[in-house]
Amino acid sequence: MNLQEMIELLRNDLRNEWTHLTFYLYSAGLVQGLHAHEYKELLLEEAKKEMEHISEFSDLIVGLNGLPTNQPYTEKIPTLFNPIEIMKHAILLEQEVVENYCKRMKQAEEMGSTDGDWIHIFLEKQIEDSRKDVDHIKQIMRGNLAGF
Repeated sequence: MNLQEMIELLRNDLRNEWTHLTFYLYSAGLVQGLHAHEYKELLLEEAKKEMEHISEFSDLIVGLNGLPTNQPYTEKIPTLFNPIEIMKHAILLEQEVVENYCKRMKQAEEMGSTDGDWIHIFLEKQIEDSRKDVDHIKQIMRGNLAGF
């Protein structure tokens, strides 16, 4: 794993962060049902966190002499109205990035450089944030998420 390969992987991770931002904003506008207002507030709070992640990833990539992206994976953004389905999808998105970032940390270690060490440290915080989001959403949805 060299620095340019790592930058490209980080750009893909940044695309996932853009995807999450878009998903949360889009879903906040679509959510329906008895508690739609509360879900909308939750989704907008999640969108704020994603904006921070986007900024942090962009800064990391620029610091590594790379060029950040501004493109989400639009194919990962479903049109959902039911709050339970929205939350299920949010959990899947966040779990995916936790898995990706754990893998990425190992790849950063393999670089054997200070850049790799910095990427490792950076990803630890990202994993923590995303995993807390997974646990928080699961707690909110306890009893409504069979199989989660």
